[in-house]
Amino acid sequence: MENEKLVELAKKISNNRDEKAFSEVFDFLAPKINAYYLRNNMSFAQSEELTQEVLSTIWTKANLFNPERSKFITWSFTIARNKKIDLQRKNKNRKAEDEDIRQFLYQSNKTSDYEIQSSIDKIKQELDENQKKLIKMSFFEQKTHKKIAEELEIPLGTVKSRIRSTLTKMQKFLS
Repeated sequence: MENEKLVELAKKISNNRDEKAFSEVFDFLAPKINAYYLRNNMSFAQSEELTQEVLSTIWTKANLFNPERSKFITWSFTIARNKKIDLQRKNKNRKAEDEDIRQFLYQSNKTSDYEIQSSIDKIKQELDENQKKLIKMSFFEQKTHKKIAEELEIPLGTVKSRIRSTLTKMQKFLS
């Protein structure tokens, strides 16, 4: 289908909520988007679900399409790519949490209470007051890096790098 025809259909969807126009767009795009997801190693169920989400987004946000900035199919596949990235990030975060829990459970079975306390004591001795404060604010008070930067009146990048270096330092004592 030509871009001009897709642009015309998008305008009908945007201006009139034209279901017939959307049906044509759906019939044209759904197989292509679904194939895109399948080529990117997604399960059939995931690809079907994300395809539906993409087309739903096209239905609700057709008014945001600007034919001067891109072709309609390019705009549609940008939505598809963003949906894929969102799903990957969501799954990545969940896997990390699961892995952290698993690692904690197995580590605590291998490490005696004395070894844990010894490591904690070493960390307390090695960290200066500023490092302890950053770790406390971030992990125990659960403040965002941005909030910490505001409270301590230091740049956000400095907060992030200091926390990262402190965690690296702490990790040496836990090995």
